[in-house]
Amino acid sequence: MSNEQNIQDISNQKSGKGAYITIIVILFISVMVLGWLYYQETQKAKNVVIKLNKTTNEKEEVNNQLNELLTQYDDLKTNNVELNAKLDSQKVKIQQMIEDLKKVKATNRWKINEYKKELKTLREIMKSYIVQIDSLNTRNKILTTENIKVKQQFNNQKKKNIELSKNNEELTNVVSVAKKITLRGLTATPINKRSKPVKKLKKLKKIKVCFTLMENKVAEAGKRYVYIRIARPDEIVFSHGENQLFDYKGNKIVYTEKREIDYQNKDLSTCVYWKKDQDLIPGKYFVDVFIDGENIGTTYFSLK
Repeated sequence: MSNEQNIQDISNQKSGKGAYITIIVILFISVMVLGWLYYQETQKAKNVVIKLNKTTNEKEEVNNQLNELLTQYDDLKTNNVELNAKLDSQKVKIQQMIEDLKKVKATNRWKINEYKKELKTLREIMKSYIVQIDSLNTRNKILTTENIKVKQQFNNQKKKNIELSKNNEELTNVVSVAKKITLRGLTATPINKRSKPVKKLKKLKKIKVCFTLMENKVAEAGKRYVYIRIARPDEIVFSHGENQLFDYKGNKIVYTEKREIDYQNKDLSTCVYWKKDQDLIPGKYFVDVFIDGENIGTTYFSLK
């Protein structure tokens, strides 16, 4: 009995130790599994934070670029009314985007990407406006240089012609024997799309210049060009390009429009039209008529 009892005790001890080891193994495995799950969740949380920080930074970057673009638009300068209106429209659009972006959550990657695409489009539009402004500035420089060159000489002649044009009809009998072709009835009329006279800038569509080349038996008959120059109050002459030039007293000067006429020593009435394609400003506009290298008439009109 004693031996059997001992054997039974030893057997029970072994069985208890095995169960104990099994429990330890199970606990160890559980701890490992829980540790792994904790690690996985921790990594997911880190990834979420990283993504959130990235989208937040992207939102701030888009906002900074929009503000920078708005500043660049503010720096664009031009005297072109139509182009200024387009620039103002773009600035309003950018300002609205900045306000709308404030309401977008940093986690909304799709919306932020849409703003980034729109920002790229706005930059391309601004580049096109810069090209237009550079082109206008270059053209104005060319015209300004030309005006400075002949301004003094031309202004003296212009003052004289303004006085002479008022008495032109009274002097026709005196100058009719000269070889120089003269004119009478010179008028310059701003008109609207219905050919009605106007005085307001926004209604003007064309400028109509009419006159009569007077009979002169000793002048050379045949075909020649009549040149018209229309100058703004700031003395910039309207033209369709820098190569639109003719000779005047040894200088090449810009003309606005020209008309070929066939002069046969008799009265010849004609009108020349300039269609508005450049900016206008309020003030007094001067119109000069040239033929055979001579300034034969000057008049003016005012716009407001």
